[in-house]
Amino acid sequence: MELAQDFTFQKVMEPVRGIEHRIFSDYNIKTLSKVEAVQWTFEASSTNVSDDSGGELRHLSEFLAKKQFDLIINLPMRGGGARRVSSFMTHGYRTRRLAVDYSIPLVTDVKCAKLLIEAMRLIGCREPPMKTHTDCISSRSLLKLPGFIDVHVHVREPGATHKEDYDTCTAAALSGGVTMICAMPNTNPPIVDKESFKLVSDLAKEHARCDYALYVGATSDNAETICSLAPNAAALKMYLNDTFTTMKLTDMTIWEKHLQCWPKNGVLCVHAEKQSMAAVILLASLLDRPIHICHVARKEEILMIALAKQRRVKVTCEVCPHHLFLSTNDLEKLGPGHCEVRPVLCSPEDQQALWENLDVIDVFATDHAPHTVEEKSSKNPPPGYPGIETILPLLLTAVNEGRLTLDELIDKFHRNPKRIFHLPEQMSTYIEVDMNEEWTIPATTQFSKAKWTPFAGKKVKGRVHRVVLRGEVAYVEGEVLVQPGFGQNVREWHSKYLSPAQVEPPVIKEPFDTDGRTNDIFTQLLSDDKHKQQPLQRPHSPAVRPRLDSVGTSHGREIVNAIPTGLPPTRSLAGKDILSVDMFTKDMLNDIFNLAQTFKAYVVKGRPLDEVLRGKIMAAIFYEVSTRTQNSFTAAMQRLGGRVISMDGSTSSVKKGETLEDSVAIMAGYADVVVLRHPQPGAVARAAHHLKGVVKRPLINAGDGVGEHPSQALLDVFTIREEIGTVNGLTITLVGDLKHGRTVHSLARLLTLYVVNLIYVSPKGLEMPKEIMDFVASKGISQKVFNSLEEVLPQTDVLYMTRIQHERFKSEEEYKAACGKFVVTPKLMTRAQRRMIVMHPLPRIDEISTDFDSDPRAAYFRQAEYGMFVRMALLALVCGRGQQH
Repeated sequence: MELAQDFTFQKVMEPVRGIEHRIFSDYNIKTLSKVEAVQWTFEASSTNVSDDSGGELRHLSEFLAKKQFDLIINLPMRGGGARRVSSFMTHGYRTRRLAVDYSIPLVTDVKCAKLLIEAMRLIGCREPPMKTHTDCISSRSLLKLPGFIDVHVHVREPGATHKEDYDTCTAAALSGGVTMICAMPNTNPPIVDKESFKLVSDLAKEHARCDYALYVGATSDNAETICSLAPNAAALKMYLNDTFTTMKLTDMTIWEKHLQCWPKNGVLCVHAEKQSMAAVILLASLLDRPIHICHVARKEEILMIALAKQRRVKVTCEVCPHHLFLSTNDLEKLGPGHCEVRPVLCSPEDQQALWENLDVIDVFATDHAPHTVEEKSSKNPPPGYPGIETILPLLLTAVNEGRLTLDELIDKFHRNPKRIFHLPEQMSTYIEVDMNEEWTIPATTQFSKAKWTPFAGKKVKGRVHRVVLRGEVAYVEGEVLVQPGFGQNVREWHSKYLSPAQVEPPVIKEPFDTDGRTNDIFTQLLSDDKHKQQPLQRPHSPAVRPRLDSVGTSHGREIVNAIPTGLPPTRSLAGKDILSVDMFTKDMLNDIFNLAQTFKAYVVKGRPLDEVLRGKIMAAIFYEVSTRTQNSFTAAMQRLGGRVISMDGSTSSVKKGETLEDSVAIMAGYADVVVLRHPQPGAVARAAHHLKGVVKRPLINAGDGVGEHPSQALLDVFTIREEIGTVNGLTITLVGDLKHGRTVHSLARLLTLYVVNLIYVSPKGLEMPKEIMDFVASKGISQKVFNSLEEVLPQTDVLYMTRIQHERFKSEEEYKAACGKFVVTPKLMTRAQRRMIVMHPLPRIDEISTDFDSDPRAAYFRQAEYGMFVRMALLALVCGRGQQH
């Protein structure tokens, strides 16, 4: 029995960087060093080994109970002993049982163990090569939660960007599971008028990575003018006590003026402690206007607010994590400068009062107030703590400990902030957390410029692993993927969303879910209050769920409810023709891709979907030969329960001279949706125009000569998202026949909805058409033209190969002259990045060697499969399933 502890095989069993992995095994690993022996005993009385070893030998049970193993390899006994029926419980069985009980990964197969050990020996301490589309899939049970909202954040820009700015602050927010912040006005200059508001708005627009809204500040002389900014502001902030600002208001007549002038439907927040809080609550009550009390910290304050609420005073309040998880008992540990915060840390009695009055607390907010380590260590340390990266792990720990329910967490960190501050819904936004991951908060913050935290060394249970913001993967496994400027001012969304009260569609279980309950919980938690289930006491309680497996009886009825409903007319695809990628908006793409991911999850798990388009018929009209497009549309329709009729130009009345328009009109009369491919550019649009006056059926362009291929472009972008995790910030190289390739024409146009860099590589005479390049340039997208594939490979994230299209050439000589210029081979790809992908719309001729097919970066066959899921989503949306009429 040996314990090997020299490995950091990242993303093999536990994707946590820097952990020293220990492997217990009775397999003699001769190639490994630093082997520590342990006793194979569970009770001290059951062993004959004496204790005079000086503590060198440790009981195996100690390692298991303390979770000091990251992987158990327990192999069968030699000589076939594993096959004998035993009358006693073997140590091997007890080891395996404890490994399962303590959720420690377990290997029992000899061949798997040998392969794993040999792989680790070959890899050594190097990071193993990653196959991105599989290595990022974990066996952990991840819980999907809504994006959280922090309504109390000090960004420090402008005026103190050495402490924080919008770039670093919003990156820190995303890493902490926060997808929207409300930024405080005590900057330099402070946000107290239209000029300063515009200044900060421009800075936030340029640098923010997550969504945001801006406060405005109350001063002694702006009560009558600042109210004009109410529709654009997160809220008005009044500072009634000492803090890190110059905007303190001591004259109660000024308080009254602001309370009178600020619109009653606007949010008014106050920093008010003790007597000041009592006074402003009384004044607000007399004026019959709602107010929000920031960072309540003391017992007397929370009890006062509870009393006010009992008397139906319109008051809400927030509490910060440092007042929930720190007290005066922590002052010595923090040190004199690092303990400075406003309101100050209070007594354990005050802290306990906050926990006992959770029903009074409306909002959890960080009061993220970063200062540098040097400033906090100075003679005059400024008050304030960084907290936006650590708030959620602390709250998840409280959920795991039973001090807080998951329902309360979502209420106070998502629903209530949205309701109180009249914030809009962030569509297609959610986070994924591992509720069971235990870790220790480090001494240095990863993203905030503060580079310290008052919670350093605190053990927590629960971690953010992925954040999706408006359909884009914004954060995953320690990396922020969206660029500065991706964040949006939510107060400017009036024209984009129907209403702030829109509810997210039900969340369908993703492939990474393992226990069958997490997304049911999420669906319940996001439902309207009047429909809400009984409060969930613990997140781990199994929930009763309908059977959705292949032997169930639902046949996909539940999935129909997941198709987006009640979309604005500008986003709905119901009954619309799909002729060009120019018709799509970013919101439309998110709707399509989210539904495609849902369908993919169902198909992967073998769950039926035949209720979605049951009774619908698709007409497939292909005047050009097709393998992937025609069959993937057919498979998509049939998987959704629909049926397919088809025709082509060689076996129909086209041979008798029937026109395209007549053929399409006839077929449309038999079907609910038409999919058409034709060799002439513009032919599909011509048929769609004719169809409107004859039979009103949606028509999908499946390729029109050298024109466009919109569904191919959709599946291409979906492939990039699935394989890499995001589209923004990537360098995408298009190679081959760019003149005739309708796939690259559509893809280049569609990619203008993202922030990308495009590179074109083609044989002479087959360059990207000028009209496409002009269109891309008009959208501000970077474009470069190269003649050498070798030159661009090192900077390429996505290599999109295309064939030289024989059917588009007038002579065989011209075609042969263009062939063989750019060929992907294993040798060539040694110049490329390890974490990139190679795509191809297929069919291929000789532009990708078959020797490259086994490379993890070869994504073209997966790309073809993704096409079916995208076309399933497109058909469902175009046929209007789930749309409100």
